[in-house]
Amino acid sequence: MKRATDAILRTEQADYLDALHAGSARALAMMARANPVEGRDPLLAKMEARAAERGYPISDPEVACFLAIVARLARPALVVEVGTNIGYGAIVMARAAGDAARVVTIEYSADLVAEARGYIGEAGLGKRVEVRHGMAIAELEKLKGPIDMLYVDCVKEEYVRYLEIAAPKLGPYGVIVADNVLWGGHVAHESPPDKERERAEALGAFNLALVSRPDLCAVVLPLGDGVAFAAKI
Repeated sequence: MKRATDAILRTEQADYLDALHAGSARALAMMARANPVEGRDPLLAKMEARAAERGYPISDPEVACFLAIVARLARPALVVEVGTNIGYGAIVMARAAGDAARVVTIEYSADLVAEARGYIGEAGLGKRVEVRHGMAIAELEKLKGPIDMLYVDCVKEEYVRYLEIAAPKLGPYGVIVADNVLWGGHVAHESPPDKERERAEALGAFNLALVSRPDLCAVVLPLGDGVAFAAKI
């Protein structure tokens, strides 16, 4: 899913990590109690193929593994995802978090909502994963919390607002994961291309806001297209 394998790391490092993480993806199948096909979970592989066919921006497989690790460790009662797309991240987090976890995922596109609900049903998670059709900011404002795990992969220009709304609703051990925060490396450029400038500047503002909050401990990781990770303190 990367736009360029060397957007963040040197090419040989990116190639090495891609090959290495291909092995860790097998754990995603084990969490689904599925037999891996060529080392991958069959349903997730089907969704990855669908996303590639339609150009849907779902998470990179290594980011999915990271989400699974965080959900497994956090054992959240409530997971909130901003940006469902076809339900890839929601399925990964629901499986990893365990049977007691509830996932609320938000998507504006009616077509993607329908597709996501189909895949979530196929995964047997229809009772634990709720796909809400609506605008991300409005739906986030309605949620009461406490939110134990927040995953953000939605409108890049709105990331700062998502943080402002959701951070006060985090539980005492709440965590935040946000994807695409390096935006192909453009956030580090003083003069990003005009077509990327607004998103790059918005993501740069989000990264700064995240690491500057006194109620969070946060880092930005060079994983996939950049992943921000924060924990409530």
